[in-house]
Amino acid sequence: MPRKNDDKGKKRLVPIEPASEHSRLLPKDNSSVSKLYWSFGFKFYKQIDKFGFSNIRMEWFSSVLERLRQTSKMEYTGMSEVLEGGYRYHIINWESKKCPLTRTEFDWIDPVYLKNEIEYPFCQFHISKATGRIIGFWDENNVFQIILLDPLHNLQPSAKVQYEIRDTFPVMSEYDSLWLDLHNIMDKSCNHDDCSTLKQLRDLPTGITNSNIIMAHLDDSYFEEYSKISKGKTIRQILEAGILHYSENP
Repeated sequence: MPRKNDDKGKKRLVPIEPASEHSRLLPKDNSSVSKLYWSFGFKFYKQIDKFGFSNIRMEWFSSVLERLRQTSKMEYTGMSEVLEGGYRYHIINWESKKCPLTRTEFDWIDPVYLKNEIEYPFCQFHISKATGRIIGFWDENNVFQIILLDPLHNLQPSAKVQYEIRDTFPVMSEYDSLWLDLHNIMDKSCNHDDCSTLKQLRDLPTGITNSNIIMAHLDDSYFEEYSKISKGKTIRQILEAGILHYSENP
């Protein structure tokens, strides 16, 4: 059953009753609201196989942010511009040739949305003609919840690439990568029974690093010098030496 919308005063971009694809993608009347702009959410976003960033160039992310910036300036009343102005905005056709996923495979999304395809159809629009798609749905607050980024246009492959599904894999954040490296080390054994280094690793986190953290940006020339110095010193040692120098030579 379609989800009951308790927020009766809110305007919905997607009507709850079945309609043609074109009309389902148009905003409902919002004449009583002065201005409403596109906004985006990421609470259901995820990287999965075929929809990761393993071989994606940095410039692509710049294109994504630029497209989000452009659409964030667009009023809901400009949805016809999206449909007709080159954004290639449409509902996902799960029956399209070589589509690698089904809707039910998006099992990380709240069932309230996932199981209600009529009220919350998944849609996509392109970043640019050759650089993939942004995939998501409009929630009850008229926020476009992004659920996948598709840099290689794998969800709806086209005849131009012979309907090929190209490989790309999830990429961990630097934090996740470091966490995995540490756990791989901690899982190893040491020839020395009293190895203090391994013991300290296994005692992490100690909690002493929850405060007094300093972040800074260095110009290229300073960063070059820092790179030379840091080969034999830690960031902490370099920073403490600098503080000590200036405290003694104000």
